[in-house]
Amino acid sequence: MYKSMSALLALTITLNVSGQMFPDYRAIYDFTNSDVSMEGVRELKTLEDGKRSLSYNAKFPLGKIDIGSDFHESEDFISTNQYTVSAKWTIVRQERVLRFDREAKTISASGKFEWVKELPENLELFDPLNAQIQIRKKVMQGAQTFSLLLPEIKTGEIESNQYKLNPDAECLVEEKVYQCKVVQRERPQENRTTTYFLSPELGYLIVRIEDQDSKGDTLLELKTVL
Repeated sequence: MYKSMSALLALTITLNVSGQMFPDYRAIYDFTNSDVSMEGVRELKTLEDGKRSLSYNAKFPLGKIDIGSDFHESEDFISTNQYTVSAKWTIVRQERVLRFDREAKTISASGKFEWVKELPENLELFDPLNAQIQIRKKVMQGAQTFSLLLPEIKTGEIESNQYKLNPDAECLVEEKVYQCKVVQRERPQENRTTTYFLSPELGYLIVRIEDQDSKGDTLLELKTVL
């Protein structure tokens, strides 16, 4: 693990100096909520033609979940293409898809929710996964507060999500303690708070996410970098 961590840090330092993007990585994360606990692989990778993807794929007894974001990224802009959540529990299947069609100038949802909205021009819109890349960038740049625009998956309304930096906290990954930057997002309309823990020592990798709402607590936690 530590060799992988060191390699990731070395790559990040090199890329930051030249103003590039975060490097690709694969890591194991544990996901836990009141209903299920599972271990999965989270992966950021670069594809052809400047495309990138961020995904989380996990299996658990009688089911699995696959979450993915496909997007284009430059040094200062992320252009979202598609966001997909696919879940299976015994014989029940559920899918949620967001598509960003810049030729047709539309955002659309299919699966559990279905709608079509006009795609606003010249706005940097994120999905729940690639927004986490932008959070890493903002914290690395020293931002104390910032906002990101995301479509509400149920309705398609564009919502401004507000983030603020909280006091640092220690995070334990296997047997090593990392000093982490802490970012908090609050959504009063949903009575929901999400807290992100980022390790500067690991190139601002998100090592922990805590999500609290009226339905209970959810935790995503880094176990090891592959």
